[in-house]
Amino acid sequence: MNRLDDELIQAVVVHSRPAPSSEVPSDGGEAPILDRTALLEQVGNAAERARVDPTYGFSVLIVELERLKMLVGSYGQAAVDEVLVEIAKRILGLLRPQDALARLGGGEFAVLLDGVHDRARAGRVADRIQKTVGVRYHVQEHTISATAVVGIATSERTYEQAEHVLRDASLATSRARGKGRRRRAVFQTQMRVEDTRFMAMVSALHGAVADDQLTIHYQPIITLGDGALHGFEALLRWNHPSLGLIPPSEFIPVAEETGLIVQLGRWVARRACKQMASWNRSYDTSLHVSVNLSAKQFQDEDLVRHIKTALEDSGLDARRLDLELTETAVLENKEQAIRMLNAFKEMGIRLSLDDFGTGYSSFSYLHQLPYDTLKIDRSFINQLGGSGGSNEIVHAIIVLAHNLRMSVVAEGVEEGPQADQLKGMWCEYAQGYHYARPMPADDAEKLIADKVRY
Repeated sequence: MNRLDDELIQAVVVHSRPAPSSEVPSDGGEAPILDRTALLEQVGNAAERARVDPTYGFSVLIVELERLKMLVGSYGQAAVDEVLVEIAKRILGLLRPQDALARLGGGEFAVLLDGVHDRARAGRVADRIQKTVGVRYHVQEHTISATAVVGIATSERTYEQAEHVLRDASLATSRARGKGRRRRAVFQTQMRVEDTRFMAMVSALHGAVADDQLTIHYQPIITLGDGALHGFEALLRWNHPSLGLIPPSEFIPVAEETGLIVQLGRWVARRACKQMASWNRSYDTSLHVSVNLSAKQFQDEDLVRHIKTALEDSGLDARRLDLELTETAVLENKEQAIRMLNAFKEMGIRLSLDDFGTGYSSFSYLHQLPYDTLKIDRSFINQLGGSGGSNEIVHAIIVLAHNLRMSVVAEGVEEGPQADQLKGMWCEYAQGYHYARPMPADDAEKLIADKVRY
């Protein structure tokens, strides 16, 4: 048992209990805090009782502290350990003596609710736990905001093994995490099927990296003023040997969740920089290449170094590399992201804010970050020429960007009239199926060689 677990056990003795939940009324005394082995024993006993007694039931909740790695990186392990001790106290304050709490490791806790097998009741307890955990903690001269996701498994299903209960609660936690911050989810059988499919995709994706099944397609970005090529956006594709091209919508979320996106992102940056440097030398051009960065990549301390290496190894002029990022990618770890963005700017790299208009606080942060380009989300472009004020919104975004000395790229341009309207609004660049779909490198090179204008 490690030091933190010892502190958690001591917390049972010294903490002051708040009023317990009305959903799980207290009989007095303290709920125990257990290690994983002891928890499995209690869950196993509860599962056995539920199999023979139709009137009895239980629930297991997994409570996961969100953004654990970011908190440790920002405040240090010691400060986060103090927060975890306080979280344990708070959860214990909601439990009865017949319930139990265990720390599973990292920022994960498991709660056994004895006699509570109704989803609605278990959900209300989960809500109370999230509320009591989701406060500010003052430790070591820091003020740390904590939030949690919760997954729930109930004995409405018959369980033979305690491990299966925790497995299903963990699957529900993953589903809650996928919904966003401060969410909860109750296990459903379909989640198990989806998890099996997910794990198969993870295995296949690792094989794709090892077997060189990945490729890049390039979508042209057009200068609206004269129809010339401005550059390309580099888009990752998976060319499966038997399934053909697998859509990014199927494998990118898997890469994001598993952290494999960091490795894939490095590969894309190296390959795209090398390709664009070769084209610019061969055809005496100064085209740009845009590479997307995800939120996970901003958690990679080596991101700046890897981008710098990609530029140096390829010989690409840093001014011809555009890094595209969404608002969410920055705000999930704002301080570290800003440091990285400033480092990119010092190298001469251009920064683009992708999917502008979809974030809840784009305007409030726009002036604080060193963007060069703003990309208007396709949802606005699709409605150009219709009712609802879309024309006015797009025009206002373009004016705002220009006032902040940014250029503008319109995404998702599908029709000629949209391009004409954008040109009339002094939008500089556009991309979309009206011009070209993403294409293999050979087709993109042909556009360059032929000096195509749209």
